[in-house]
Amino acid sequence: MTPTTRPPAPVDWRNLIRVGEDLLNPPGGRPTEEHIRRAVSNSYYALFHALAASNANVLVGTPQGAVDEKAWTRVYRGLDHGRARRELQQLQGGLSVEAQYFADVFTLSQENRHLADYDPGVAFAVYETAVWLEVAEYTCESYLQADRRERAIIAALTTVDRRRGQP
Repeated sequence: MTPTTRPPAPVDWRNLIRVGEDLLNPPGGRPTEEHIRRAVSNSYYALFHALAASNANVLVGTPQGAVDEKAWTRVYRGLDHGRARRELQQLQGGLSVEAQYFADVFTLSQENRHLADYDPGVAFAVYETAVWLEVAEYTCESYLQADRRERAIIAALTTVDRRRGQP
């Protein structure tokens, strides 16, 4: 497959939620274990892509040209799953309710995704997975309404590597 080039656009976290819901409600029957596991993953990836887009938007803004597009894409793609989890876990106190809730749900959702993707001994209930999709949707909507400055601080913490010995 040869990808084509286009102006940068984030993965739409809302569509990831919708796809997860569709996976739980396949035409003609009950979802398979693979459908359910993929839906669990989608609940996390919705949060991840909402954070990546928020980071790029607050640090770069809407791209107006080639240089902006390059910077926006670098910030968007600069979000690392492990670093984001570590930094969000350390954000205690001094945050709005929306930002703290996002940090907590992001961490728990990533743990669920790891179980869904890598642990064949774990089973997820359809109802529980549907709730996680709803929680992810609410959490993304709430976080994106949080103060822009606070989201910029979170963007810096989750995209820029620390130097050894730095707080």
